Amino acid sequence: MIQTFQATDALKSSIDYIWIIEAEHLSSTNRQDIIMPLGHINIIFNFKSPYYFIDTKKRVLIPDSAVIGQIKRAKHVQYGENLYQVGISMTPLGYIQSFNYPISQLTERICSVSDVFPEMKQLRKKIIDAQNHDLLITAINQYFLGKVNSNALETCDKNHMISYVKQHCSNLNVSHMASYFGISISTLERTFKRYVGLPPKVYGDILKFQQNLMNTQLHTDIYEQYYDQSHFIKTCKKFSGKTVNELENSIEELTLNFMLRRNNRS
Repeated sequence: MIQTFQATDALKSSIDYIWIIEAEHLSSTNRQDIIMPLGHINIIFNFKSPYYFIDTKKRVLIPDSAVIGQIKRAKHVQYGENLYQVGISMTPLGYIQSFNYPISQLTERICSVSDVFPEMKQLRKKIIDAQNHDLLITAINQYFLGKVNSNALETCDKNHMISYVKQHCSNLNVSHMASYFGISISTLERTFKRYVGLPPKVYGDILKFQQNLMNTQLHTDIYEQYYDQSHFIKTCKKFSGKTVNELENSIEELTLNFMLRRNNRS
């Protein structure tokens, strides 16, 4: 139902993975989903029933060609009866190598691809024309290889900052990070947000939660990574939309269930 594919080697630092999700005749009870923040910028092409983001007050129609910026907490999604989507989960570095639209202006936003990257309608057409998954992945690889090569930037300093947060996310100290790079905390946070779309502490917290789920599978030692049990419970609810007990039991939400099983197999 959900399949993931690795981009070509030349794009490994730009695209975390490509995913395809297919489901026919979903019952009304199986149309709810939860999307976790993973530090990605997602470009999603939807080819079947309309689908929506749901919050407490309203539901928001997601464009059939959408870019979803960095999110800070779990989001609830409602699918239609039939589901076929192709998505590209881009790293912050890959995004700034490929596009000129400021990444920080996408944070917590859902935009139509045509409003942000109008040239991507060519990629949607190539995906439609692809006769199998191999050709589809090839079309995506070719498109982004062209984008990265034509928008060549000096990304060493950007990658260094992102790598620092990844390396220290289990106990990130923003003051120490600022000292390491020889800049003030305010300059660090402003610069990092321009590169990633999130402040370093928020980005680090997302990576920390994801890594802990992957490495401990919700065993008791995960609590040792947080100040106290209460802190972890709040973090779990914020990033997964579920309590700890709910995550340990059966998960009905399609993408959330897949991500947890995928992490636990890694």
